[in-house]
Amino acid sequence: MTTHFTATELADLSAQVDAQLGELDNMVPTTMRGAKSALPPDKPPTELPPKQRKDIEETAQEEADHFLVKLTDTAKHIFCNADSDLQKRYGMFGNLKKDELLEKLAGGIAVLGFSGIALHILSVAIAVYILHIGVKAFSSKYCQ
Repeated sequence: MTTHFTATELADLSAQVDAQLGELDNMVPTTMRGAKSALPPDKPPTELPPKQRKDIEETAQEEADHFLVKLTDTAKHIFCNADSDLQKRYGMFGNLKKDELLEKLAGGIAVLGFSGIALHILSVAIAVYILHIGVKAFSSKYCQ
């Protein structure tokens, strides 16, 4: 497997993912904090969070949902196939390993021509989104 990030970069990117996921948890409206969410467990949020949308759109210089469809088309073997590693091993809310997810994302993003800081920004934004809504919800929304 090709690695796109050094161990130090992966540690830094994983910390960024954790921080952004923490920010998403803190975005729950005050009236809902006791319950943590008004959504039932079988109805996870599917909208791309604002920070991640902004990061994707500014870095990719295109509409985020279009970019995510293009990414899943390029990396169908990662996201869309029922027998892909992510689909089989993690299910809807499995415990994804951030390092592995970041590397898989980087592979697909690199094929689209992104590298350097752009690769870092896009990998983090998309990993946060996938970890936030789940692999199956992400695949259902973007795989065509």
